[in-house]
Amino acid sequence: MKKYFLIVICFLVYGFTIAQSDKNVIDEIIATVGNRIILKSDLEYALEGYKYQMGLHSIENQDELKCSILEQLILHKLLINQAELDSVEVSDNQVNERIEYNMMQQIAQMGGNVKKLEEAYGKTITEIKADAREMVRDEFLIEQMQYSLTQNVNITYQEVKDFFEKIPYDSLPIIPIEYELAQIVKIPEITEVEKIEIKKRLEDLRTRALRGESFKTFARLYSEDPGSASKGGELGFVSRGKLFAEFELAAFSLKPGEISSVVETQAGFHIIQMIERRGEQINVAHILIKPKPSAEEMLMSKQYLDSVYNLMKNNNMDFDTAVLTFSDDPGKINGGMLVNMYNSSYVFTEDQLDKSILYAINGLIPGEFSQTVPMITENGNQAYRILYIREKRAAHKANLIDDY
Repeated sequence: MKKYFLIVICFLVYGFTIAQSDKNVIDEIIATVGNRIILKSDLEYALEGYKYQMGLHSIENQDELKCSILEQLILHKLLINQAELDSVEVSDNQVNERIEYNMMQQIAQMGGNVKKLEEAYGKTITEIKADAREMVRDEFLIEQMQYSLTQNVNITYQEVKDFFEKIPYDSLPIIPIEYELAQIVKIPEITEVEKIEIKKRLEDLRTRALRGESFKTFARLYSEDPGSASKGGELGFVSRGKLFAEFELAAFSLKPGEISSVVETQAGFHIIQMIERRGEQINVAHILIKPKPSAEEMLMSKQYLDSVYNLMKNNNMDFDTAVLTFSDDPGKINGGMLVNMYNSSYVFTEDQLDKSILYAINGLIPGEFSQTVPMITENGNQAYRILYIREKRAAHKANLIDDY
């Protein structure tokens, strides 16, 4: 049941693939918990997500599985409802960090191709992040309530064994080849000269737009936001709390038609034009220019990681020490582990890994690491990394020895 629950929650948060492939589901309310509803489409998407995650094309007792998944969806809503009654708090910073980290992982798995990710979702990066906020917040509430309810509960091996033995052998899924990977990341420094040049370019565009030239035309020509550039930089209506804090601070202070000064965020540098405001919702257009490392900085970053590689290869430092000491990845606090966007675990099947990653780790066994390879960060910027194989498990039928 716990596996059902994990897959159901993660699929609802990151289940774009199945959700897009089945557009013929007619929605109807199938359950109500407090003031929250569960739709027929929620159940169908979660079922397809479970089948996809477990590598199943068909299931004999599908009705029984549907009932189990519906139970977990109801439990999901019950936990959220109780968390709200208990005034469990989730900070904006917690939500933002998880969304940003998940986006970084997803973009990396798309080979650094932001456009490919947007096409998969059918939305811009900004829209993807905005849509994920409530679901990620719910995810935190569920985690906190689960912890408070289960922290003093001990499930014995015998109980797990008894449950497992009730599952018909033919119903046990085939677990494909699985990997657990970690990384050491080096992001090239951006020089102050580069930042100054970008600010000057944006200030010049702002001046020209204020004199009457088209902001939207400039966005189409110069913006490096792949999701909004073709729309003249327009983001559509978003609520407060769904954009970078620095971006929002500038955007919400504007009046219709006004253009902000240059704003710096994690994504790069922006100028923002207010289109319309409706209470706590705004529709703005922006022009984004991302600072790019020089060829010299790129080379220095590669050489930096090459030296880390040599330290580890010569047994002068182990990977776990190296990742904490040298990595620029915020995930280094978790050992540099790559997080699977499909199930929020550290486990990947081969088809869930980008080809560039598979190429880099080809021929490696657990405990070995790749040479320095290029990568793209969540913001579409160039960087380098060393990949490390923590675990590699052969394909097998689910069993208590390997999967307990």
